[in-house]
Amino acid sequence: MAHAGEDLYTIKGPKTLYEMTSAEVGVALERTRTVLIPVGATEDHGAHLPLGTDMFEAREICRRTALALERRGCPVVIGPTIPFGVSTFHMGFPGTITLSSSTLILLLKEVMHSLYQHGFRNLCLIHGHDGNLPQMMVAAQDVVNETPDATVVVMNWMVELAKAYAAGLGKSRKGESHGGEGETARILVTHPELVDLSQARAFYLQPDELRKIQSPEHMKTGGGLFYPTRSYKALTPVGSIGDPSLATAETGERGYAVIVDWLAAIIARDFFPPPAP
Repeated sequence: MAHAGEDLYTIKGPKTLYEMTSAEVGVALERTRTVLIPVGATEDHGAHLPLGTDMFEAREICRRTALALERRGCPVVIGPTIPFGVSTFHMGFPGTITLSSSTLILLLKEVMHSLYQHGFRNLCLIHGHDGNLPQMMVAAQDVVNETPDATVVVMNWMVELAKAYAAGLGKSRKGESHGGEGETARILVTHPELVDLSQARAFYLQPDELRKIQSPEHMKTGGGLFYPTRSYKALTPVGSIGDPSLATAETGERGYAVIVDWLAAIIARDFFPPPAP
């Protein structure tokens, strides 16, 4: 853990829109019309992880995806990281900040319309908090309806990651979920200074409870059912689900690789097709 006066964490390149100048964006638009928009949240993830976990993950996923695409000859710009989301069900934990669904939809639409006005045409919404997915889909449809030629895609990497964990990606063989082994492992990769495993507490849901949060049946992990969550505080008094102490940076790296491989393949296929013979 970092101490007072020390650097809390570092930010790796490439630059996102926040770190670029307007002139740099203009130059980038000469190479690409594709932008990745990380959509995060500010919410509790247990006593061992920072409130910005979802924001940090979303940015890192887009950063690694941009690098992977550049290696393929498919340049993209990383857009602004959205730090807030729909986190109503985490409000039982201090520090959580939530937007209403209508506010997040409007926010995403206005961000996308601004990027569109500057010349971006391929807008990729990439979540760091799966609770934002319904609002992301509504915003995506609205922007397509409201513009003559924008293409918007909402990218839910949770489906691919869930398959990888089912195949044995991590150490746990129980029900890991919010703030558990997987998320903790990924933050250990990017922001180890902000992880305090001495505060990690194992807490598992009963199978029927977990099924409604994260399971093969749930829409966010590839199924056909969606159960709205009323209160995480009622589900887990420690704020996380699973055993964070099992997390390692190696597992986090493997998790990021699964996510990035899928995202880069889809974006390259859809927005950078090979020239016709």
